[in-house]
Amino acid sequence: MEYVIGIDGGGTKTRLSLCTLDKQVLSTSVAGPSNILSSGIDITRQSIEQVVSQGVIDQGYDLQDCRALCIGVAGGARDVVRDNIADIIKGLGYFGKTIVTHDAQTALVAGTDGNEGILLIAGTGSICYGINQSGRTCRVGGWGHLIDDEGSAYYISTHILNTIMRAYDGRSEATLLTQLVLKYMELENVEDIISAIYKPMMSKHQIAELSVLVERACELDDAAALDIVRVVVDVLYKHVETAISELGLEDKPIPLIINGSVIINNKYINKGFVEQIKKSFPLATVCPLSKDASYGAALIALKG
Repeated sequence: MEYVIGIDGGGTKTRLSLCTLDKQVLSTSVAGPSNILSSGIDITRQSIEQVVSQGVIDQGYDLQDCRALCIGVAGGARDVVRDNIADIIKGLGYFGKTIVTHDAQTALVAGTDGNEGILLIAGTGSICYGINQSGRTCRVGGWGHLIDDEGSAYYISTHILNTIMRAYDGRSEATLLTQLVLKYMELENVEDIISAIYKPMMSKHQIAELSVLVERACELDDAAALDIVRVVVDVLYKHVETAISELGLEDKPIPLIINGSVIINNKYINKGFVEQIKKSFPLATVCPLSKDASYGAALIALKG
């Protein structure tokens, strides 16, 4: 029996969906990270091998019956990433049609079933990606935490830390974020934050975890935290506004798919963002991503 494979290569997990040619999911599997840019090629290879072994081979399917395989990974639009991922797939013993793309495309297809629409991801990182009926695509943001990823968890965390240090210097008013961060990081005083953040082993994911504290501070009506939320809402809205304008979707009833911990879980950011979208684009329908991006990858594989 012929089938297709879709893989979503994320920064924390790798997911696989094996589907029939009429889009029915027959098998799924999950393994560790496969973001080759942050995890490296060895860990990426191990994770991809694991999901294929568990979701395909162990389920009794023959790789030779796979009509096509699509994998979406961060940086998938870059030649070097595509080549490395393609080599990993060949190393599995699969030499059929292989499509390597970026993870925003697979998530968008999963959310819209391949139709026109916009995807906004705001988690550890951020990116907006859209496509219109004519097949024209638009990408906004997603250029990495050091120079971009506006509205992401990392972005929020750096704003929290900046706010704390400004308050400590007397450049701005005191903020509840200071005590929340000290307690979260189990530190005694503000200057200890600097030593902790600049440790060589401090990862962007660890820094991004501080972002959850902004919601707690908002619940306590902290002015600085509410200001951060307003900034985040504005930059995320700008991502979407730019994509909608570039694709000529201003007056169309499009789906706007949202995904990621920031835009989904932070009630203040979610509420502010949805209100801005509804005000400017009343025909757009904002909804969370309900299907896994690996399913979107499988749909891309079906189209070949």
